[in-house]
Amino acid sequence: METTVVKGLRVLEALAMSQGDRSLTDLAAECGMSKSNVHRLLRTLEECGYVRRNADTRTYKASLRLWELGLRVFSRLDLRAYARPHLVELAEATEETTHLSVFDGEAVLYLDKVDGIHAVRTYVNVGDRAPAYCSSTGKAMLAYLPDEVVERVSKNLKRFTDNTVRTPAQLRADLARIRERGYSETSGEYRAGVLGYSAAIRSPSGEVIGAIGVAGPEERMRQRDVSKTIEAVLKAGHRIETDLGFHATGTSQAAPQPAARKSSGKDRRQAAAAD
Repeated sequence: METTVVKGLRVLEALAMSQGDRSLTDLAAECGMSKSNVHRLLRTLEECGYVRRNADTRTYKASLRLWELGLRVFSRLDLRAYARPHLVELAEATEETTHLSVFDGEAVLYLDKVDGIHAVRTYVNVGDRAPAYCSSTGKAMLAYLPDEVVERVSKNLKRFTDNTVRTPAQLRADLARIRERGYSETSGEYRAGVLGYSAAIRSPSGEVIGAIGVAGPEERMRQRDVSKTIEAVLKAGHRIETDLGFHATGTSQAAPQPAARKSSGKDRRQAAAAD
């Protein structure tokens, strides 16, 4: 590994994550390098257009060149291609239908899906939409979206089942719990008898890219090890983020098992929309 390149990237990342201009001394301390080494790297980065130097204050900041490159990469991003193998793996691990979603307007838009192995399963078509406030992928994304988005969604809460969230306060409480646990769980909120678990896919800055989830008949899913299902969902989301370049290494930790609720519905013999 070329250590000079690694050190240069370390300095550039420190500048990119800073709230304001940085001094040479600050950067050297944060990056664990000598001031002379950091100064040489900064001069090279400045010559290449990635760093701007304020001669009056003797401080440095990242230029918009980073934003330009990031925008070009993001414009070519094919989330479906990155997520597809993990959708398949999640479906194999859970034997239930898995789906990939993005947030669009006030709804969930399904980009891709892999059907479960059972004849009785949840059904969703690519291109379908579902209300964000009562679908598992929708809630997983809403939990990390700006307050103004949540407020806008909260003004149009339509009741689909007895379990559908009814008030803005209840929705905000649900989203706070999702942030605390790291995953969403919806039990018959959009379609009765359907249980869903999802995890948001996020960039290092916290931007919501999409969400991956699994859904199936509640009675059957409750009979499986729920903690393993949740762990599989979290692992799938984390691996997608890793493939997108958001993590260098690491895997998701196993999620705690939520308190099981006794299912009130039976395994249905008709198609149900994904939750």
